[in-house]
Amino acid sequence: MSPSLPEIILALDLEDRGQIHQMLEKTGDRLSWVKVGLQSYLRDGPSLVRELSESGKKVFLDLKLHDIPNTMAKALESLSDLPVGLLTLHASAGPEALDRCARLAKESMPEVTLLAVTVLTSTNQEGLQAIGVNDPVDDQVLRLASLSTDQGIGGIVCSPLELPRLRHSLPASTKLVTPGIRPLNANAGDQKRIMTPGQAKRAGANFLVIGRPILATPDPRDALESILEELNSTEI
Repeated sequence: MSPSLPEIILALDLEDRGQIHQMLEKTGDRLSWVKVGLQSYLRDGPSLVRELSESGKKVFLDLKLHDIPNTMAKALESLSDLPVGLLTLHASAGPEALDRCARLAKESMPEVTLLAVTVLTSTNQEGLQAIGVNDPVDDQVLRLASLSTDQGIGGIVCSPLELPRLRHSLPASTKLVTPGIRPLNANAGDQKRIMTPGQAKRAGANFLVIGRPILATPDPRDALESILEELNSTEI
């Protein structure tokens, strides 16, 4: 189990930089972490990451790097001067790529935790079978997660439903980061494998990535406060 309260990461999947600034004003200083995904990074570039860091936010850069080992290592080198705390790559890139990235990060980005993406939370069993993977989703997640930690990757992105098995099977130091968090009565959206914040806390999550349940509400600050209250009131 995770020994402390999971931290909330707000996914800044918004249409422009102005909306990002408005959302940060609305959520206030109770929010420590934000996620910059591929959409925002390609549009706004490294300057957005630096701007968020200078404003006091910790940044999760979610680029899901996936290429040949040399290209992935060079991509990490190009990101090494950015003020980020978490950075994603795909576990399915394989052991050589994972090992090279882990070693490079340890040397050049010691403050960054690399996170391996196993099976996207928008993917269910039917989706796996469509790309030729016939094993159950949770078996594929564990296989890729174990491969990643064996190669020195410090954390795993997984759906909440895989949290208990991963927390039991992986090294205790492994950071477990989960999207697919939906407060009670929230719309599931395009996520297939979901939990409430309280359930994810009990299952051992270190970070909860939350987007629309905060972004799409009339009062984002109130939505954030409600989630924090749920986490604080949930016993492990």
